Amino acid sequence: MSELKVVIDERIRLVTAVLAASYWPEMEQEQTTHAVHPHSKQLRQFVRPFANHPAVTRLNAELDEKRPLADFITAALYPEAKPELMQWTAILPDFAVQAGLSDFWTAHTEPWEEARTGLEAIFVQSQIMTFLGKLLGQPVPKEVAVMPTVTYPMLNPVLVETSDTIYFILPPAKAWGESPPWPHGEDPGWAVAQTCWHLTRHFLAETLAGLDETGQLLLLHAAVTLCLEADFDEAEAMAYLVRSKKEHNLPRLPLVVENLRDCLAGNGRTLAEILT
Repeated sequence: MSELKVVIDERIRLVTAVLAASYWPEMEQEQTTHAVHPHSKQLRQFVRPFANHPAVTRLNAELDEKRPLADFITAALYPEAKPELMQWTAILPDFAVQAGLSDFWTAHTEPWEEARTGLEAIFVQSQIMTFLGKLLGQPVPKEVAVMPTVTYPMLNPVLVETSDTIYFILPPAKAWGESPPWPHGEDPGWAVAQTCWHLTRHFLAETLAGLDETGQLLLLHAAVTLCLEADFDEAEAMAYLVRSKKEHNLPRLPLVVENLRDCLAGNGRTLAEILT
């Protein structure tokens, strides 16, 4: 069976540094005003002198054309999948050298290690891969690498796929008001829920495409509820169910959760039928 591991991938971290020098931080704030991790401010200040590097100007131009962030991360990890970005990928190492990123990362290991160890403690005995295998009806076909970020993206997770691995880039949880984000290890239930949600959406993309928005939400929240039950306990799952039912106006969610439970146990409807 494929495994889930927590990683700090230098190729992704390089993209986060280019993002810090680009328009991206302002774009995130325009989407939703939020406090950022203190380390992201340090990185942004460090790379500011290199805002006119070709790696940054090309990224800005692509962002202006609405290219999704996932494309840049995919290009850095798996250039063959994004041949139109190969020239951009080729100049990333020069940005790293010119900016002196190696020295910067060496001088700021603590926030990355805190994030990595926090997630490792959460996922070391996680049942998420077993649960996803039941959901798919077969073992998860690729390795899953969860990477925390304490720079950018700071607002929303990003999932990308290479030939052999699913990479899930997870920002820290947004705090209330102007407080900095919560540490990655502060809320295990949140970390598992975020990871399960995005992996389920990825693996069940074809099934979800045939549903309306409410149906998609019902299936995804039901899956996360049962994943939390498997990883923690009924109380954690019930808290998530009640919160999701209220926040997203999903009165049928408890029924769909039980239908999905029967489906996974082989005692009821198929996955395509649990919403009916």
